[in-house]
Amino acid sequence: MLSTGSDASLFYLPFFAARYLRPEHRQDPKWTYRQAIANTVLKVGLKLFTRFNARPGVSLKSRRLGDRFQLVHPAQKDFYMGVAEDKHVKPETIGATWYPKQFDPNAPVPDGEYVVLHLHGGSYIMGDGRPSSHRFMIKNILQHTPASYVFSVQYRLAGQPNCRFPAQLQDAISAYCYLIQDLCIPPSQIILNGDSSGGHLVLALLRYITQFNDFDTLPPPKYSWIWSPWCDVPASLSTDAWLQSPNYKTECIPACFPAYGASLFIGDLEITSSIEEYLVPLKHPFVLPSPIFLAAGGREVLCQDVKDLAHCFYDFPGNEFSVDLYIEHSVPHDVLMIGWIAGFQIEAINCVMEAGESLEYLCEAEKENLPKLIKMPDA
Repeated sequence: MLSTGSDASLFYLPFFAARYLRPEHRQDPKWTYRQAIANTVLKVGLKLFTRFNARPGVSLKSRRLGDRFQLVHPAQKDFYMGVAEDKHVKPETIGATWYPKQFDPNAPVPDGEYVVLHLHGGSYIMGDGRPSSHRFMIKNILQHTPASYVFSVQYRLAGQPNCRFPAQLQDAISAYCYLIQDLCIPPSQIILNGDSSGGHLVLALLRYITQFNDFDTLPPPKYSWIWSPWCDVPASLSTDAWLQSPNYKTECIPACFPAYGASLFIGDLEITSSIEEYLVPLKHPFVLPSPIFLAAGGREVLCQDVKDLAHCFYDFPGNEFSVDLYIEHSVPHDVLMIGWIAGFQIEAINCVMEAGESLEYLCEAEKENLPKLIKMPDA
């Protein structure tokens, strides 16, 4: 049935290009023609990526980035404990990109400004955090928040050998330790930022910092911005829930893409109770070591999961003033990432500005020694 384009193939793109000329035939009648056609093109492209079993890797060469590209070596062995220890998956050297320029450790970040540690999305099987895909996102973070630098981490992708979980957690630990130990950036001036699978990874790193249980050695960041986070990785192994979502029609991610990513990310891993906590934050809240800002698109499949996640953490004792939730109602998944492609630039900027204001509220509340105001929409 060719009613929405929600499961279109490459062969049918011309059909939808003509069909979407009439607003009532678009996934959302309020969307523009560009938004409608870009949504279908994205979905078709990711279906092809999955169908061909693509398994891209990452390069440790700077290419044209020059000194903005930074190699990050593993931290001391003692920083990888518990679920971060694995017989087959070991910490490795990774790459990262500085925005807008290389950080100068001899020029401290001024008070009131921050370094953002960014963990990209892509179902753990796509992406590298470089300007070709991240220019729009990071430009807006730098323009509309108090961030003065972004350190975009190129973690290992799960499609490569010995790169299932916990490889990505190990890489996040390495990058965070690099900022606080090698560059001596105060954690009070670091913000974690992650979209989609990167949002899932931000939550994993926060859980790890909590379980490490030594804030003098591994202190928490100031804040975390988490966009459209993956809330239950094992559940994505089946496409049923994704396909049955009332938002699948307006979603830009096909059900096969997170299923493929989940299968490679989990691999041959035995999901013990301690590992499940990391894979399924939706079912395993914990006391947050610092506040978080959660955002989702009202037309994405994960919207309800993100709402449930926010309320799950908000209701957990000790987190009453640590969770903000923002819903941008008219957009699909990860608008901060796809906004420039799909014609949702204004909505993406709204989200970034909301994140910046949330941080400012936190800072003002701390100065006045007042509880932080929480924006928590109804579930």
